[in-house]
Amino acid sequence: MPKLHLITYGCQMNEYDSERVAGLLTHARYELTESPEAADLILLNTCSIRERAEEKVFSQLGSLRRLKSANPDLLIGVMGCMAQLQQGRIQERAPFVDLVFGSPAIARVGELVARARAERRPVIETGEGPLVKIATPPDGTRRLKAFVTIMEGCEKHCTFCVVPTTRGRERSHPPESVLEEIRGLAARGCREVTLLGQTVNAYGRDLTPPTDLADLLERVNAIAGIERIRFTTSNPYNLTRRLMRAIREVPKVVEYLHLPLQSGSDRILERMNRGYTRARYLELIAEIEETVPDIALSTDLIVGFPGETDEDFQQTVDLVERVRYDNVFAFRYSRRPGTPAAEMPDQVPDEIKASRNTRILTVATRVAAERSRALEGRVLPILADGVSRKNAREATGRTRCNRVVNFDPEGQDLFGEVVPVLITQALPHSLRGALAGREAVLQAAGMQPA
Repeated sequence: MPKLHLITYGCQMNEYDSERVAGLLTHARYELTESPEAADLILLNTCSIRERAEEKVFSQLGSLRRLKSANPDLLIGVMGCMAQLQQGRIQERAPFVDLVFGSPAIARVGELVARARAERRPVIETGEGPLVKIATPPDGTRRLKAFVTIMEGCEKHCTFCVVPTTRGRERSHPPESVLEEIRGLAARGCREVTLLGQTVNAYGRDLTPPTDLADLLERVNAIAGIERIRFTTSNPYNLTRRLMRAIREVPKVVEYLHLPLQSGSDRILERMNRGYTRARYLELIAEIEETVPDIALSTDLIVGFPGETDEDFQQTVDLVERVRYDNVFAFRYSRRPGTPAAEMPDQVPDEIKASRNTRILTVATRVAAERSRALEGRVLPILADGVSRKNAREATGRTRCNRVVNFDPEGQDLFGEVVPVLITQALPHSLRGALAGREAVLQAAGMQPA
């Protein structure tokens, strides 16, 4: 049986895509291997959001060249966003690559691999094909948590972003195909699903009849076996009161919202073509906090966008202090060829980007630590999902809002169970706790989310 080795870069959607590719190819009689040396087919699932991600791929391809030289029958393929955007550069810098295909062609991976092997010449497929729901994980896959793509593409056209080019226009999967996939996951023991989309809260507008994410959340909530529902990534432009109410009222939906800000400066937001102002973003934050008082918030930030001044940056810092996010993902602006921002004047020097990134993360870390300390003394429902990496005698799990909690399982196998845990200590990157007693168990219905 031929062997497949998969290397994945990038976001949760790429992880999801890799799992589906693995499933499709195992059904085509490929066997997964962790060893590239043992593989008959190596696929790199790539990301193009930042230049560094692309250079990692080219570096990896350089390392794989020797395997190709030693074994001419080895097939090497590049898939995903970088393949969609940079097929010419891939062929130029790595002419030994046999297969290049974008995300829209994932459903045809078996056919494309067969063509590459039969034709003995590079196969390139980067056109937009039909939207196909692939719900084929590798045989025997059992996961407590799983990603489920509910829509693909983006039409927001932020000036820094290549996603509209790499992933295409916004297209939603029909609700029934999503629900069928989740039912299958639940039957295999999955307890938590994360619904994915580049603009996940725009879900359903393109369907006939139209629907929305709030309705889908209600339908997923009815699936037996699923305990928790998450979704990402939301765009402020599409955040509605109806979705806010769903977060509050649909029991299995966690009290957590990832809402990218990117910048706290109106001037920079306009240059980014984000479609909202600082004031509008803060209005949305006030509305969601009023609707869901215990909501935990996270965000994405870009520092060093072209033209960003110290004053612009300080407005971002001030907003982080004001909103008090549970988690901040800050990135230095990466110049992406073909985007409007790449051609803007006043590109910010790398050393200033690095300094600002350090400063914003320092503030964000302090704020997150303060929020974590506020959880000490509370009993929280924890989904136990494994063993602590630092102490094999401890169990680990997560709160509804995705904070890691390590605790003594008291000799019980709690994997996959939701248990009440008293938070005893907030550490820099996790929480410590202890299984709550009988009284806390009796109060479980009133446990506060975090």
